[in-house]
Amino acid sequence: MSLRTELLVVEPDNPIALRGAVEQLCEPGVIEAFVQPVVRPADQVIVGYEALARMPLEPLHPPDWWLARAGEIGMRSHLEVACLSAATDLGPAPEERLLFVNLSPSLLANPSALRLLEQLPDRLVIELTEQEAVEDYDTLRRDLAPWLSRGVRIAIDDTGAGYSSLRHVIELTPDFLKLDRELVRDLDHDRNRRALVSAVVAFAAEVGTSVIAEGVESADELEVLRDAEVDLVQGYLLARPGPAWPVVTDAAAAKSDVVRLSGVAPNAPEARLAEALGRATDSRQACSVVVEYLFRQGQLMPSAYLERHGELRCIAQRGLWQILDGMSGSAGITGRTWKYGQPIVVPDVASNPDYLEAIPGVVSEICVPILAGDVAIGALNVESLIPLPAGMLRQLETIASLLADRLQMIDDHLEEASWDSTVQASIAISGVTDARSMPGRLIRSIRDASRMDSGALIVDSAQGPSLAAAVGPLEGGLFSLTRAELFSLSALVNDIRSCYTGGDALGRGFVGTASLRDGGARVVVVLPLWAQRTRLGSVVLAHSRPLQLSGEEVRPLETLADHVASALASSTHVDLPLKR
Repeated sequence: MSLRTELLVVEPDNPIALRGAVEQLCEPGVIEAFVQPVVRPADQVIVGYEALARMPLEPLHPPDWWLARAGEIGMRSHLEVACLSAATDLGPAPEERLLFVNLSPSLLANPSALRLLEQLPDRLVIELTEQEAVEDYDTLRRDLAPWLSRGVRIAIDDTGAGYSSLRHVIELTPDFLKLDRELVRDLDHDRNRRALVSAVVAFAAEVGTSVIAEGVESADELEVLRDAEVDLVQGYLLARPGPAWPVVTDAAAAKSDVVRLSGVAPNAPEARLAEALGRATDSRQACSVVVEYLFRQGQLMPSAYLERHGELRCIAQRGLWQILDGMSGSAGITGRTWKYGQPIVVPDVASNPDYLEAIPGVVSEICVPILAGDVAIGALNVESLIPLPAGMLRQLETIASLLADRLQMIDDHLEEASWDSTVQASIAISGVTDARSMPGRLIRSIRDASRMDSGALIVDSAQGPSLAAAVGPLEGGLFSLTRAELFSLSALVNDIRSCYTGGDALGRGFVGTASLRDGGARVVVVLPLWAQRTRLGSVVLAHSRPLQLSGEEVRPLETLADHVASALASSTHVDLPLKR
């Protein structure tokens, strides 16, 4: 006999029967945990799953109905804990994918929920619902602390459904915004909904947050969401909730007119790209148009670099968690493409000595120069998780030519980041003379000049790199970095000026940053310390909440790193490396 026929038939008008039904649901093993894939629309890769409770009582009702009824009899928290317990039975999602679970803000401090936190997988995202009002955000942030210290990420559910969810966004700086399904329904026929979705996407990009659209049920809705550059989607079109772990259906790709780089579609994609480039008013917008266009092809991680003051600076990228920046002409395939003004095609990165090995899973790379006449003003690079499609070089050269044409028409006035805090930090660094307190004071000075809340100073010696000082809420994770991880972080910036996160929460991270990311770092900047052609160490800056960084903000930090290196070199009491 099935479990469902053994359970009580619910009589919602009978409080005694209702309590008995809720109590029965709270018994171990009664609630079932189904999951629904959360999918990247560019290539339909599953990046995570949302855990959804199924209550097998007759007549069947959705979880929200049961939670509301349980609230009426004072048992909502008990039922929520039972739902969370069912999610623990799923175990970790395959291939290190994320697991999304729904929680009310009041449940965060519940002792039973906190005990279950130890059983939940590491790559966890909690979706905060707006079904209960939050009066005190200071208390909410305090209740979130033990979850965040475990590297748990935050999503705001039903964004756009009401004032409460929007205030959550402002107060909590979440990693994900989940669009209310009412905003997605009939999106392809409603320009007001499309305008609102575009506004949310623009806001999210500005603050370094990813957008998830729920309730996608038609191919037309999916296409509009793709065009709006929504990061992730879920809904019946892609996969219905089911036992762990369902896959994406073929129906999601049936109507897609996303242009693959292996050929030119009848609707002339380059013409559409040129039209979008024509609306760009500065170099960052123009480069962003190009990398977004390439990213939507799937399995590609594009980046656009332009020459600034004699070195290559990353202006836009997609698909990477961190960016290598401040390249010379000898740094990797991108630097050499710019230096010689010739395309470089690498079908197998493992066999190319110029490839900067940093991102797990990259199979091939192609880079073309961005040419103004005969002069290379930058480089357009694509790293791929699959073999390069046929005809890709020709199409990438066409795209780079369109970008170059637009860049030459733009009167670029990108504002430089404010240098005021840099000047103050530089003065503070110059005043540090006490060798014993030097590491801590140096890292505090550069941390305070940034928008980060944490930082660490890595000092090289003949024995290798070691952590000299760490500050901020991520201090524990920084101090727990292994020697191998310190080596990897230092190697990231051997030949470049900086490495920093690009605001793509789901992008692929570089070797050496995984433990920082899993430990709660949402932003990471790595800066080399050089003095008199000697590598003295590295500075690592990190932040516990999402932030959107730009190259203009990082450049002053590179200057401060030079000042830190000079201060270390002038000290006779700090263990310095051998000359090399």
